[in-house]
Amino acid sequence: MRMSAKILLLAVVGGALVPIWGYWYAVNHASLQLHVDDYALKSPNRAYGAPHNVGIVLRDASSGQLAVARSVEPLGYILPIHPDPDTGNCEHRRESQEDYAACYERYSAWAATWAPLVRSADVTVGSCEVRAVPVAIHRSNDEWPVWWVPLRHIGGLPRQYFELAIAIDSRACAAVAREPGRLEPWAGR
Repeated sequence: MRMSAKILLLAVVGGALVPIWGYWYAVNHASLQLHVDDYALKSPNRAYGAPHNVGIVLRDASSGQLAVARSVEPLGYILPIHPDPDTGNCEHRRESQEDYAACYERYSAWAATWAPLVRSADVTVGSCEVRAVPVAIHRSNDEWPVWWVPLRHIGGLPRQYFELAIAIDSRACAAVAREPGRLEPWAGR
């Protein structure tokens, strides 16, 4: 009887610690998607396009610099750059899965420290430089309770997800007010 009580206690404690660790890990690691919606690149089918050769300085509520981001060309997606050049944006580590995983571990831990604080950005597209553009942020942290479930579609360590969206018009070289329903600014919820 005593042995079964110990096993039950161990199962209950272990069952509680796994989700707690998953939540802690998710809060301390982030995955980012950063995009600039350029209304100067409007087409008949789209209200805006994605510009190339973009440089961004992400800022907090007091206009302090949090991170610098650049577009990765020729594809044009935008990644923040870790202050340690050995980490950078981890793109240079893609040849080795182990190197990339270790780099991304550092990168995602760093991103979690500043991503929730972003409120504005200085954006450069070509010769256009727009300062103090509001950043709309969508945050999600809903996978941590099931990160340990061994299913293909779940797998991997839990992270909180941030989508940071910036709207500009590079022709007018100005910030654009975001249309209703499209990523409302996040107020730190």
